[in-house]
Amino acid sequence: MSEGRWQRLVGFGAVLLAAGGLAAAGGPLAGASAPAGTLQVGCGSSYTTIGAAVKAAAAGDTVQVCSGTYSEDVAVTKPLTIVGSGAVVDAANLDNGFTVSASGVTIQGFTVEHAVGEGILVAPTKGGPAVTGVSILDNTVTGNDQGNPTGAPITTSSYAACNATENVPGDCGEGIHLESVTGSTVSGNTVTGNSGGILLTDELGPVSGNLVQSNTVSDNVLDCGVTLAGHSPGAVGGVFDNRVVGNQITGNGTKGQGAGVVLATGVPSGPYGAGGAVYDNVVSGNTISGNGLAGVTIHGHATGENLSGNVVEGNQIGTNNLAGDPDFTSFGGDYLAGSTTGVLVASLSPLTVTIEGNTISSDAVAVWLGSVNGAGIIVSGLATNAFPNSGVPEMAVTS
Repeated sequence: MSEGRWQRLVGFGAVLLAAGGLAAAGGPLAGASAPAGTLQVGCGSSYTTIGAAVKAAAAGDTVQVCSGTYSEDVAVTKPLTIVGSGAVVDAANLDNGFTVSASGVTIQGFTVEHAVGEGILVAPTKGGPAVTGVSILDNTVTGNDQGNPTGAPITTSSYAACNATENVPGDCGEGIHLESVTGSTVSGNTVTGNSGGILLTDELGPVSGNLVQSNTVSDNVLDCGVTLAGHSPGAVGGVFDNRVVGNQITGNGTKGQGAGVVLATGVPSGPYGAGGAVYDNVVSGNTISGNGLAGVTIHGHATGENLSGNVVEGNQIGTNNLAGDPDFTSFGGDYLAGSTTGVLVASLSPLTVTIEGNTISSDAVAVWLGSVNGAGIIVSGLATNAFPNSGVPEMAVTS
């Protein structure tokens, strides 16, 4: 995800829920009566829309959705389990496919497509209670962010995140977005063909303790595959103790500017300003290749920001940084990271990072370190990485 776009903004076994008449092969049985605490949508039931069943359900109920296409933006404001079997949420001309503002919600087994903004947005209401314990499982999230499909700076979209702010083009928020959410899981999803893939941000408070695991995140060509972005000062928000584990992350940001996985704080001229905190996160066991920026990119754009304690370990990182990374060239031509690169760290604030046990292959530069204005980057674990078919194991640039 480009700098401007960043500003717009436990483990799970892949099992089908067995609640309420789900067949072993997956899905509510047509004509089967739903047990107590379970509401059925379609299959001849009285509920023909997901929203109607969600509204009628009591906290803790299960909503089973039969095969079909549902043209809705489903607002979920109470703890529910919502399970689809061949169900498509087509949110064309609507803000989102699912908008979740309650804790304890599960969204599983849907195709979510064509939203003006995000496919699945999980966020508290402003001034409302914190959101935690949400599970986004086994969905296909594709073709969303239609409010700005080219990523150009526009001002006319009905969805605010699609519009440019100052020098920031709008990305509409990407496929799946956890905003100020804690203790939640995004697992087993296929996220493809959106502006960007999976986004974690902290506008309304911390985003922490989340697990992003075993997803396929590919060909979201304007932005990053997985983004952890600090949009608020650490005292207010912060992005920390999240884990990005075992994902397949390929082909993102190739027509815009986006990394495989990015951890980034704000630019002073952006809509959120500087002072962000993205720290103590783990990026582990992922397969990352073919992305526009480096496979794992860490960017700190101002002094006084906290990007320390992040760990990049045990990943298979192929050829990345296909488009080159120009974001720090205002500090000198040496900061143009124009060669293919596996892991890139550039910062105006001092930071410590662990980069260990990765296989970084077929890159001109395996690890690129840019200490801007002598900020100081301390890296642990470099000697434990393998660099098959890579040219330069480490390149350090400082000013």
